[in-house]
Amino acid sequence: ELALRCADPNSAQIVAAECVVLAETKDHLNWALIGELTKSLEPAEAALLKPAYEQVEDEEDEHLYHTTGWTRELWIEALGMPAVLPPPEEVRKVETAIEAAQAKKSRAPKAKAKKAGTHN
Repeated sequence: ELALRCADPNSAQIVAAECVVLAETKDHLNWALIGELTKSLEPAEAALLKPAYEQVEDEEDEHLYHTTGWTRELWIEALGMPAVLPPPEEVRKVETAIEAAQAKKSRAPKAKAKKAGTHN
């Protein structure tokens, strides 16, 4: 809300995206720590925590990769370069670090096409 009151809408959108990336990064770290904790618990305790961890971990990865992609593209657009929106991470529905890296790499030809005035 403060960003909306104090900045133009595009800047406020970047501030919001940065906040989401920060929150998703912390959330991702917390889930990774829960995963580590399950390795050191007694079997009965681990059996209670591990299913929840395994169910949510993939979602947390996906959230982080998608929000990072959106934030990157909003920054690229703000810097006056051709952005790929929605970002490849979102379009491809990436769920792993490898998929996210591949999606990020795939943006270059799309950005070039936008700069040249074509939309592939």
